[in-house]
Amino acid sequence: MKKTLLIAVFTFFALFMAAIDGAAASLPQIRITCQGVINPDDYIPGTINVTDVDGSVWNCNIELRRRGSTAKYYTVKPALNIKLRDAGGEELDHNLLGLRTASSFILDAMAIDRINMRNRICFDIWNEFSRLPYDTDFDGRNGTVGRYVEVYIDGSYKGIYCLTDKINRKLLDLKKPETDAATGETKIRGLLYKNGTSDVIDESKVTFLDDYLLYVASPGDVWELHEPEELASHKAWEPIIDFYADGNCDNYEYIKEHFWVENLADFAVHVLAMSLSDNWKRKNKYFSIQNVTKSGDKSRFVVTPWDMDTSLGGYYDGSFYNGNYSDWKTETFLANAPVPFAACIKEPEFVELMKQRWLVGRDGPYSIPAVSDKLRETAALFIESGAWQRTLEKQPLGEEIVTDLEKEIEMIIDWYKERHAIVDGFFGIPNDDAQVPTLTDSAERKEDMIFNMQGIRLKSINSPGIYIINGKKTFVGATN
Repeated sequence: MKKTLLIAVFTFFALFMAAIDGAAASLPQIRITCQGVINPDDYIPGTINVTDVDGSVWNCNIELRRRGSTAKYYTVKPALNIKLRDAGGEELDHNLLGLRTASSFILDAMAIDRINMRNRICFDIWNEFSRLPYDTDFDGRNGTVGRYVEVYIDGSYKGIYCLTDKINRKLLDLKKPETDAATGETKIRGLLYKNGTSDVIDESKVTFLDDYLLYVASPGDVWELHEPEELASHKAWEPIIDFYADGNCDNYEYIKEHFWVENLADFAVHVLAMSLSDNWKRKNKYFSIQNVTKSGDKSRFVVTPWDMDTSLGGYYDGSFYNGNYSDWKTETFLANAPVPFAACIKEPEFVELMKQRWLVGRDGPYSIPAVSDKLRETAALFIESGAWQRTLEKQPLGEEIVTDLEKEIEMIIDWYKERHAIVDGFFGIPNDDAQVPTLTDSAERKEDMIFNMQGIRLKSINSPGIYIINGKKTFVGATN
């Protein structure tokens, strides 16, 4: 009875606070109470109360800690890992705010991003542009989804966050370890590695650290084992070890055999278009293998982006804003490519594949109108909900965001227009006529590089329509 009464009182208080903070609020409100001090090392218990925009309320027990390599040092507006727990302390699965059902979520603080939307927008664009090369329960999604929320911690307003799901085994359909009934041996199948960490003391030599959870694959190139953490061992690292052995990471033929090259091309296009300088290093990406015990496609590496706050002209410390944005040149893109991309971009075949994918994306999710709409719509959501003004007034890091959000967004859009032209120039695409299909007939067309409008390479053309042939949109009439 007491517990029911306490929940009712807490729910009423949450709704009352939401009302006085702005009756027209159109962002969900998340209120967290902590039993202890939030830290980056240990999960502490607490509770979460979530009020959606329709007034519905949901709450449960949680465990939480600060997260991220750089983000965990932002203690005023902490990025958080959240684990949902039932009354007995066991894992609780829930489709929090309509995200996929899970027991663990991220509250992305976006503390270094002065517009609080770059990472989410880049993931949304990526999800529209590129999918996993195999089917999953989540339509082949290869990135996170999320919702913007306002967060209070122990009654203190923390500003705009993004609640997101995680890159994990379930999303990528990585196969669970399997135990042999006869021998009792547990076989590792699906694998997930994350590139880059600030937790390594000595990155100067090839070594394992933290009971095989970390691996320095080459000086300065560090990987974390995310799946299966419970089976961290030399065996779990064998695909990465082999990748770095005998110059394989610089061998394009090896890369074509062990990676989905189309996925690599998509990632490279995304980096180039969004100016993801902090993802074109030895960090901020995942490698995964669906089932290492299988041969062929199931044992190929897939690349997934992560932490794209430095996109769209931004910088890792938030210092680029108010018309001063990143000038990350295409020459630097070429010169500073990490493995396996350093070998790939030397190959005309791979650059041509990138070009075909850009031709698909430049008129779709990477088009100037599409990117502009995402930026403007998000800014309007922040402003019209009152969240931006509340952040400026109440949140201690208010000085770390821009006062005039609409003005800032228009300057970023101007920057992106220039970036779009730079990427066109990189691939030798004229800006004035790149979108105009060229008419031809089957006798004139060249079929050495043919893609459909979904970016899938074809061996031949079997029906009339618009195709991308040798880098140009081409209308093909009757094929007989």
